[in-house]
Amino acid sequence: MISGSVRFLVNVESLNGVESVGNLSRHRTAPIVTRKSTGEYVIRYVPVISGESLAHAYQMALVEIAEKMGLPVTHRTKQGELIKFANDDVLKEENIASPKDEKDARRFEVDVMLKDVVADVGGFMYAGKNPVRRSSKFSVGYMIPSLKTDEIPAQLEAQFHVRYSVVSSKDEQAIYNVEVGSALYTVSFLLDDGLIGVPSNPGKADKEDQLLRSRGARVEASVRALYHLLTGNFGAKRSRFLPQLELKSAVLTVTDFPFVVEPGHSDDYIKLSHERAERAKSILMGKKVKTFAINREGLDTGKAEVKSNPEEVVEALLKEVKG
Repeated sequence: MISGSVRFLVNVESLNGVESVGNLSRHRTAPIVTRKSTGEYVIRYVPVISGESLAHAYQMALVEIAEKMGLPVTHRTKQGELIKFANDDVLKEENIASPKDEKDARRFEVDVMLKDVVADVGGFMYAGKNPVRRSSKFSVGYMIPSLKTDEIPAQLEAQFHVRYSVVSSKDEQAIYNVEVGSALYTVSFLLDDGLIGVPSNPGKADKEDQLLRSRGARVEASVRALYHLLTGNFGAKRSRFLPQLELKSAVLTVTDFPFVVEPGHSDDYIKLSHERAERAKSILMGKKVKTFAINREGLDTGKAEVKSNPEEVVEALLKEVKG
């Protein structure tokens, strides 16, 4: 399992809007509970970027890499329509027989996984007469401001813009406002590489050997796609609001047991993550713990293996999963 937390310093971004109110395009916000140094818990509304937005970006990165590696991806997935075999119309398009009953669920799951690696990694839900579900092997939460001090380093501001055009010799101006956010953001994610290419429904299917032969390539593609998360290649409205984004620090662990690293709210989150992973290895009788870090903030990294950039981290992760 790969677990990671990252801290980004992001200025003037509109990566995740929610709706328009008149001529104002609002940024997504959420209530955050934080504890002040006095011991008092308070609620603050802050700019956030949803996990759905991040997961979509990750899966589209996986599409690009899967195509280069010759792994299967459906036409709808290539177009960004991640409905993933939800109904019979999609099954007809891909020539997949719907599940006959509960015992047929594993055959159906394997057929879908062989058609689309994104459905394998990102999961799917067929909602027909005999529903079949595969849970996502990639998990990610909201990207929220780091809650490291009494003052949350985040701010929202509406920026005034004017579009100008000449129509029928008449000057026209369209006034609009875009709400942008700036914050020291943190986000956490999980990639359960041990279950990629492995059917989750009970039973036995005829084509499982074919799926198993491609498992190594599927895991590799999934790890390569993490590069987009580590470099901030996600979110919408980037054409005129490409954010000033800087990766400040990160911690990633590779384990052979379930483990979630510390979120990036404290300055010792890298050190704590490694120490917890080592203790968890003993508790869960694991055999493997590798911790990698990026440190551009002068943080205490403990015994984590420090890398200079996201490229070195992804290369190290690939070496671990291939090994």
